[in-house]
Amino acid sequence: MVGLLRRLMFGLPLLLACAPVYAHEMGTAALIIHELGPGQAQVVFKRSKSADGTVPPMEFSLSPNCALADVVTTWEEDREVIQRARLICDGPLRTHTLQASGFTRLAPDLIVSGQLLDGQSLTGVLTPKKPTMPLGPSKASEGPLLDYLLIGLEHILFGMDHVLFVAGLYLLWRKRQQSLPQLLGLFTTFTVGHSLTLAMLVLGWIVVPTRAIEAWIALSVLWVAVQLALHNPKQVQQGMARSQLLVVLMFGLLHGSGFALSMEDRGFPADQLMSALLLFNLGIELGQLLIVTAMAALFALFTHISNRHDARLMPWGEQAIIILTGGFALFWTVERIATYA
Repeated sequence: MVGLLRRLMFGLPLLLACAPVYAHEMGTAALIIHELGPGQAQVVFKRSKSADGTVPPMEFSLSPNCALADVVTTWEEDREVIQRARLICDGPLRTHTLQASGFTRLAPDLIVSGQLLDGQSLTGVLTPKKPTMPLGPSKASEGPLLDYLLIGLEHILFGMDHVLFVAGLYLLWRKRQQSLPQLLGLFTTFTVGHSLTLAMLVLGWIVVPTRAIEAWIALSVLWVAVQLALHNPKQVQQGMARSQLLVVLMFGLLHGSGFALSMEDRGFPADQLMSALLLFNLGIELGQLLIVTAMAALFALFTHISNRHDARLMPWGEQAIIILTGGFALFWTVERIATYA
């Protein structure tokens, strides 16, 4: 078993390095509907490419049936397809039911927003388990806020750059042999950073360049890999530890920008913005906790096997994770800087 673990630890980074690497795996989809008059509405349907380079095959329809007219399809930076059209129905939208199909693992939900003719907000999240949504005023006003908790969880767990940054911070804490309060301080600093920019961007208080932020996020993962590769990173002076907390705070601000930008075209319900934002951020924190828990369980297994069989397994495991993190981070950094230029 020890031999198998050795091969897995060194074979996995090599295998992943030879395969296409995507930092943000999921494609996103959003449907915006504004009712202009009885039986008349303007719709905007947005879908972004997922990790396999394809647009999610998602479709929507209404029952009773409505027709689309004046359909205009445009692309933004070869990453997102946007369809704009007029929706023509036999009656007001409140008498219809929206349904979606074509969900995939990389496109697990469709966020719906807009406004009905009587001023009622239209808010919903359609999923494979809940593919339909009545458009009546009473239903439209009930924002499915708990769905934003799951969306936040998906955003961090399906974002490989975010996962490797959090996993790298945990390993950095472990290699320095620091205390549990120091681990809490490290992740509290990161949480404060990404929560601030997430809120400010969603509320429209600041604007950031998308490609530049993505490049800086890749550099943050590379920074963690470099710190892990230092000869003896556990020997850190107090002043240096404080300065690195400031670096983690700065990178937290960058990752928060990434979370917000990934939701920019999908949107939050305007009438329940703060509640949805809070739950979305809570989902991110739960994802972060899951990553740390998984890392702790992995190294508990390494420790157990090392103590019983081969003491070299632990440093080999650490080196495999460092190679994985550094290789991906370097690839993303070069790719994103080249794209930004």
